[in-house]
Amino acid sequence: MSLFAKPRKNAAKAAKPKAAQPVVAPAINTSLDEGELEGIAILRLSHEGRGVGRNAEGKTVFVEGALPDERVTYKVRFTRSRYDEAVLDKVLQASPQRQAPSCEHYAVCGGCNLQHLNPTAQVAFKQALVAEMLHYPEEKFQPALLSEPLGYRRKARLGVKWRKDGRLLLGFREKSSAFITAINHCPVLSPKLQPLLPALHQFLPRLEVKKHLGHIELVEAENQVGVLVRLLRPLDRLTKNDQRFWRDWAKEQSVNLLLQDDEGLHSLTPEAATELTPFTYQLNDLTLAFTNNDFVQINAQMNQQMVKQALNWLQLQGNEKVLDLFCGFGNFTLPLAKQAAEVLGVEGSKNQVEGAKANALANNLTNAHFVAADLNLPLKEQAWLTKDAVWDWVVLDPPRAGAEAICEQMSQLGAKKVLYVSCNPATLARDSALLLQQGFELKQLGIMDMFPQTAHVECMALFVQP
Repeated sequence: MSLFAKPRKNAAKAAKPKAAQPVVAPAINTSLDEGELEGIAILRLSHEGRGVGRNAEGKTVFVEGALPDERVTYKVRFTRSRYDEAVLDKVLQASPQRQAPSCEHYAVCGGCNLQHLNPTAQVAFKQALVAEMLHYPEEKFQPALLSEPLGYRRKARLGVKWRKDGRLLLGFREKSSAFITAINHCPVLSPKLQPLLPALHQFLPRLEVKKHLGHIELVEAENQVGVLVRLLRPLDRLTKNDQRFWRDWAKEQSVNLLLQDDEGLHSLTPEAATELTPFTYQLNDLTLAFTNNDFVQINAQMNQQMVKQALNWLQLQGNEKVLDLFCGFGNFTLPLAKQAAEVLGVEGSKNQVEGAKANALANNLTNAHFVAADLNLPLKEQAWLTKDAVWDWVVLDPPRAGAEAICEQMSQLGAKKVLYVSCNPATLARDSALLLQQGFELKQLGIMDMFPQTAHVECMALFVQP
């Protein structure tokens, strides 16, 4: 059975379990009904990666941790009028695609939700999801872009909490919860970031003023590893001993330590020239700088492949004018400028626009220009869109909300080709329909596994005017 195949109309009847034998309900949940005690057949995966089945009464049940072709027991967490939300209790019949999770915290931590599904099946699920949402045949997909399934994450934010008994909770949010689960190891973090978790667990309890800590961000760039500590009180409220402790710890771990309060970023290192050294990475022969506040693609390996594929699909000849919307600090804009006649990058964040300008200057790219603008406004209100502006290509890399306002007015931009990079298939499907209404055709489509071990999927779509 396909991971994403919708059940046939008679699937619920076929999956109906036999009458349960009298048993003693587990102490952890005395409200289980007979169907739940015997288990249900899992028919497919939901968009969020949860197993979908039907109980004895035919009611849909979403079971977190269950896979298609399995029979499982479960524990209901929330009861709705049309469906129940549950978590896996026991696997009575396992899918051949099930694997042992690689993380000891997987059952509790909310960072990943597909570690129990082997990597090949994860990719198949994501491709089927995109195909179903966009009504696009899977056989026409371009080869999926893949990265290492573990050790790929170069940026992470850790929550910091102190229990009443004084014990430290440092880690990510629990599954479907605002609580922090303490983790001392995370296999999806990059190899350079992983050792910082046990180091922080050992170090933080030594601080004299512990409750001034908000969260801690870890960033790996090609030129440095950064640790940013968000303070809930002004920096001068740190004791001299704590400042010394942090400074010595940063030196021991070979990281650039930044502390942030309401006044901004601070460094405890005496060398003023290095306190706010930007993070950098390479894209071919380009060097891009970014700050901890900038949006940066979490998966460095995938970002390299993604930009390379975009350039391959565009097939620029050197005389094109390209419009790059939601450009950030130039992740696509600068590589485009190396191959096009002119590129205009538009971004809502003024700080990222300033960073993009600095990146263009540092890489001697005089044909890349940037402006800050609200891309949710109608095009007629955009100052950067002049009457004589003609664009050969439009590149879109919007946030999860998509680019509805732009896509419904795409014909006004005059471009015959649109490259859309999406982190949300649902909004891509909506925006794709808008482009198709204006005469565009979906020419190429492929997924990018930016976030292995999770149900998140990114994809790239190429639209052209025939």
